[in-house]
Amino acid sequence: MEKESDPVIDLRCDAYGFGASWVREAAESAGCHRFLTDENPLEPIPQLTTQLFGLSDGSPVATLVGEVVALKSIASGESVSYDYTWTAERPTRLALVSLGFADGVPRAGSNIASARIDGRLARVVGRIAMDQLVLDVTDIPAAVGSDAHFWTSNDEIAVWAESARRDSLSLVAGLSWRVEREWVGS
Repeated sequence: MEKESDPVIDLRCDAYGFGASWVREAAESAGCHRFLTDENPLEPIPQLTTQLFGLSDGSPVATLVGEVVALKSIASGESVSYDYTWTAERPTRLALVSLGFADGVPRAGSNIASARIDGRLARVVGRIAMDQLVLDVTDIPAAVGSDAHFWTSNDEIAVWAESARRDSLSLVAGLSWRVEREWVGS
């Protein structure tokens, strides 16, 4: 039975790309029965939407993982990616990661944001391209096939969101259809 005090789950625009039917099923199994849909003009409650995406308690529901597809070493003075916006100040080991702005990774994170490989921060270097980005892994034992974890905490999401000049919810919700979703239950 639906009550006015029940949370409102935002399912507009296919639940921000997470699959409205999957989100609705999970919410209903957890006892939630009020939904904001494209056909239902209820006013959303932003705080509840951020809670749904795990952005209010310090551990996001959504994390982003890309695969290291290539490694390359470059000499001091060499540059990478489009327009050579970053130049190595020392001999540097680079990892090419299979995520780009077409996947929803903000291009504005170029030369600013980072990802984690084996729990260690690797800075984005060079311009984020359509299908890939480059990380400095000089001091990290990365290998082809390693996972690069983006947005593993709200603090990391905040850095990416600030660099992209948008809020954290828009960042997480802006992942494209190309990003494979994997639902993990508790």
